[in-house]
Formats: sequence, structure tokens, C-alpha cells
Amino acid sequence: MDPEAATQGEKHCIVVSPRQRGNPLIRHFVNVTCVEGETHYDYKLTESIQALFLSLKYHRMHRGYIGARLKHLRQHRVKNPFIVCQVDIEDPQDTIAEITVITFTLGYRMLLSWSARESAAVLEALKIDGHKGLEFLNPRLEQPHLQIVQRIIASIRHVNNTDSIAIASRCSTVKQLMQIKPEQLENIHGLGKRKVKAILSAFNDTFF
Repeated sequence: MDPEAATQGEKHCIVVSPRQRGNPLIRHFVNVTCVEGETHYDYKLTESIQALFLSLKYHRMHRGYIGARLKHLRQHRVKNPFIVCQVDIEDPQDTIAEITVITFTLGYRMLLSWSARESAAVLEALKIDGHKGLEFLNPRLEQPHLQIVQRIIASIRHVNNTDSIAIASRCSTVKQLMQIKPEQLENIHGLGKRKVKAILSAFNDTFF
């Protein structure tokens, strides 16, 4: 990648942050070119669509990394921020659920991939088709806000879809959901102490 070509090529290629130098996914770009350039994110697809990359294996070894990045990016938010999570560990469910809560709370969309090639394909899709609207990535993005919230709740360990529907029905906003009290949860049929503890932990424990 030629750093000097970054400014000239921004409209026609993906701008890659120097911190991603050496990431194997870069070798798998097929339908776009890429240049190394300055961006607060890892990959700048357009002015309004930018993405971070996170390997779940790296996340397990460096728990504070994604929190520090997101904290820094509070001052540099774009309209459509993404986190591309590469699933490269066994039994990833709890780790994915943890990151899902973080990304949803902070307004990021998380996209999963299972290899460097798939990660590159996701970024290419954002670059090539992002201007058409983000619905092309996943039909679920078109679902009503309530259904999105229900899926987030159901991603918490021990909580099932029936529980998530019951919990979401008690709140009219995400703010109310995040401020829900233990006694309110305990009054919901099917929620025992273990589930209540898991839900409160997901809502209240620090990310980093």
C-alpha cells in the first residue's frame, strides 16, 4: 500500500489505517483496491461508513483493547460505524454476546466473519454497496427497533427468546431497559435469580 496515494484514492478504494498493516485480510481484497492512510477507525469505506476490526482470539488475550478504541472514538463518531468481528475461537457464544451488548449500547453495528477472506468480503460489501443503504447486509437491519432489542437481550447468557420478549415488553425505551430494577426483573415469570444476575451484569458491568 502506498501512503501517498491515500488522499487521491479515497473515492475509489478502501483506506486502511497503519495499525492494520500486516492484517491477513488485506490480501483477500478482490473487487476493491486499498491504500494506507489516516483514519481513526481501521477501515474507511466512505466518509460516513467506517469500521473497526476485532479478532475474537485477540479480544480474549487483550480484554481492554476494544474498550480503549471505542473510548477514543467517542470524539470521532461517523454516521454508520461498524465492528467486523472475526470468529476465530472455539465456543465463541459468550464472547460474541459480550461484544454485542457493548456495540449495541454504543451505537455500533457488529458484523461477524469466520475467516480473513470473509472479513475482506464484508468490508468490500460495505464499500461497494453501502451507498444503496445498509439493509443489503442483513435483512434483520430492517426489523423494528423492538425486535432488535429483543435479540440483544436474548444474547445474554441464560436468557432465552421468551424471556427477552417479556423483558422488552416492560420497557418503552432502551434507557428504561438499562435502568430496570432487580425487583422488576424478579416479577417477570420465568426469570430466576441466575437470569436476573446475568441480565443486571450485562447492563451494569463496565466494558473496560
